[in-house]
Amino acid sequence: MKARKIFVITISLVSSILSVGCSSHQTKKTHEKPVKKEIVMRIRDKIKTLDTAMSLDSNSLVINQNVFEGLYRYDKEGHLVLAGAESEKTEDEGRVHVYRLRKDSKWSNGDPVVAQDYVYAWKKLFSPKNDTSNWTNLLILKNAEEIHEGRKDLASLGVQALDDHTLRVELRANAPYYKEILAISATYPQNHAIAEKYGDDYGKTSESTVFNGPFTVKGLERGSHKWELIKNKNYWGKKDVKVKKFKYVVEKNKEKAQKNFFKGKFDYARIGCFYDKKLASKRGFHHRRIPEISIICFNQKRQVTGNVHFRRAVTYAIDRRKIAATKGFHGQALYGIVPADYSYSPENDVDYRKEAGKIVDLNKTKAKSEWEQAKKEIGKNQVEMTLTLNDSHDCLKIGKIIRNNLEKTLPGLHIRLKSVAVNDKLTQAIDYDYDMCYRTWQPRYVDSMAFAINGGIEHIKDDYDNPNYWNNLEKALVTNANEFSKRRQYLIAAEKDLIEKDAFVAPLCQQENGYLLNPKLQDVVFVPYGSDYILRDCRLKK
Repeated sequence: MKARKIFVITISLVSSILSVGCSSHQTKKTHEKPVKKEIVMRIRDKIKTLDTAMSLDSNSLVINQNVFEGLYRYDKEGHLVLAGAESEKTEDEGRVHVYRLRKDSKWSNGDPVVAQDYVYAWKKLFSPKNDTSNWTNLLILKNAEEIHEGRKDLASLGVQALDDHTLRVELRANAPYYKEILAISATYPQNHAIAEKYGDDYGKTSESTVFNGPFTVKGLERGSHKWELIKNKNYWGKKDVKVKKFKYVVEKNKEKAQKNFFKGKFDYARIGCFYDKKLASKRGFHHRRIPEISIICFNQKRQVTGNVHFRRAVTYAIDRRKIAATKGFHGQALYGIVPADYSYSPENDVDYRKEAGKIVDLNKTKAKSEWEQAKKEIGKNQVEMTLTLNDSHDCLKIGKIIRNNLEKTLPGLHIRLKSVAVNDKLTQAIDYDYDMCYRTWQPRYVDSMAFAINGGIEHIKDDYDNPNYWNNLEKALVTNANEFSKRRQYLIAAEKDLIEKDAFVAPLCQQENGYLLNPKLQDVVFVPYGSDYILRDCRLKK
C-alpha cells in the first residue's frame, strides 16, 4: 500500500561525522579496535506499565513493541511476517484463521509460549478491571462488542486454544487489515501463570514480568528513570538479534536530550513535532509525517462539556492554521479525525482525507451562535473551564493559542491551562477527572477504522450515544468489510456525525515526527502507523 511506503522507514546510513555509540580508544602500536560503548536511547517519560493489556502511553508501547511478540511482526523491510506462529490456515472465506504456534517460542523464564497465553491476554482486555480503550483493537473478533456491552459471556469471544500450539481466531467478518491488528502490542500473549501470580502488580516492574520477544527488561522499578533492554537468550530468533543491550534514560527536557545526543551520550532521541531549522540541518536528524493527531476531548459527564452546543462552539472557534503556523511546529491543520497520507484506496489510490474533505474549520459566526445557545441551556453567561495539557513547553504554546481563540471568540468563557505529566493525564481521562483535555494520539494499525472506534477518545463506545454512527461503523466493519468504496463512504458518514453533528471531539492538527539517530545504528525499523520503532534487526556499524 502507498501508506506503508510513506510511513515505514529503515535507517541504513553508511557514514557520519558523528562518533556516537563508539569511542576511538586505540594506539599506533597495538592498533586495538574501537571499544564499543553502550547504546543509549532517550525516552521522554517513565513507563506506566509492561502489561500489554493496560498500556496506553507511547513510552510503554514502544518498549512493549520490543520485548514481546505476537502472531505477526514487522521485518526489517517493514513487511508483516509470521512471528509467534509458524503457519496460518484460513477458513470460512477469511473469517476464521487457525495458527500453528512455534514450538521453539519460549518466555524468558523458560516456559513455552502456548495458545492459552493468547486466549488469556485477549480476554483480559475485556475484564471489568481493564478500563482502558485497548479492547477496541479487538472489535474485529466475534462477539467482542456484545461481550463489552455485557450481552454475551466472555467465553464466547472469537479466540480458542485447540491445543497448546494451535490457536483458532474467529472474526466478525473478513477484515482486510486483521494481520496488522494481530501485530500490535494489545494482542500479544501473556504468560498466564505469571500474570495470575502477580495479579495487579503484573507488569509494574521487570521482576514481575516475563518476556517472549527479542529483548527482556532489566532494572525497571516503579517510577524508574533508567532501565535496560537485554537480548533474550530464550527468544526463538535470537540469532537475528545483533545488539546485546540497550540502555534507556528518561529525559523530559528536549533541548537537553539534543545536546546529549551531539555529545555522544544518546544514540536515539525522539524530538517530536517541535524543532527549529538549525536542528533540521544537522547530521543524524530525520523527520517524517506520521498519522499522529492532536485533539481536544470533552468530558461527557459534566454539564458544560456534555452540551453539544458548547462543543460545537469550541470546535468552530479554533484557528487550526494558526496552531500549525506556530514557530517551530511541523505539521498541518486537521479538519477531521482521520489524518492525511494515511489510508489509501486500493481501487484508485485516493487518500481518505482527500476524499472526505474538510468536515470542520474556523467559523466564528457559527461558533458565536452555538455559544449563545449553549449559555441558554447551561443557564450561565460566565463559564470557567480547565484545559488539561502535557507538562511541556511546546504543549503550553498550543494551549495558549487555544485559550486565546476561545476567550476572544466566545465572550464569557474563561480557560485555565493545567499542565500534568502524560501518565497522570491518561489516568484523569480514564477517570473522567477533567473538563477538556488536549492530547495527541497515533493509531496501532493502518486503517481509518482505528480513528473511528478509538481515535484517542477514552470511553467513546460507552459515552457516544449516536445510533447512526455505530450503525455506519457496523456496516464498514462487517456488512461491507470487503467492498472498499462502500466501506469508506460509511466511515466518512460516521466521521461527519462524530466531528460535525455532535462535536464529540475537536480535531486540531496532524503532526510530524522528528528524531535524532546515530548513523552507526542501522536497520532500525519504524512502524507504518506512527513513531514506534523495532530494534530486533538493528545493528551497530563498526
